[in-house]
Amino acid sequence: MTAPSPFERILAARVADRHRTARGLAARIVSDVEAQGRAISLIGSLATGRFRLHSDIDLLVRGPIDPAERAAVERAVAAVMRGTGIPNDLIYACDLTPSQREAFEKAVP
Repeated sequence: MTAPSPFERILAARVADRHRTARGLAARIVSDVEAQGRAISLIGSLATGRFRLHSDIDLLVRGPIDPAERAAVERAVAAVMRGTGIPNDLIYACDLTPSQREAFEKAVP
């Protein structure tokens, strides 16, 4: 077994740093959105341990939501994510078909 190259070590450090940053951002988003009375879950690669250097943060908002509440959730997410350089996907369960919703629910650890 060969030792990692300098490039591989740098890349691994960047992935680990981005993963820590993304975890912290996701925790803040979940806390802020739940404080608004909304149910939100981390899903996708960050939730399942497959997060990589160019991954995004995927979040699932549960329950019915009116336009004003949706805007409040989006403002809360934008306030946390602004300037981080990490993209995010905000998915609303009420916008999904029943089969899509079921697939997303199964993907939540």
